[in-house]
Amino acid sequence: MKIAVLIKQVPGSESSLPINASANWLDENGVTYVMNESDSYAIEEALQISEKNQDVEVVVVSMGPERIKKVLREALAKGA
Repeated sequence: MKIAVLIKQVPGSESSLPINASANWLDENGVTYVMNESDSYAIEEALQISEKNQDVEVVVVSMGPERIKKVLREALAKGA
């Protein structure tokens, strides 16, 4: 069995979120992105299930810009 955990990258709580000059989007310069906290918990739960049953594989899925690789690597480091 495979457990798919969908993960998302969100601005960190310490990041300010200024609006860009055209006032239609966030100015992403200086914004630090982190894994959504709920997604991190979901990975941990899936990994606990996989430890109890060797037939379980945990797979993480995400989409987004190039910076999403940081969050995917973090998920892989947890054991997904």
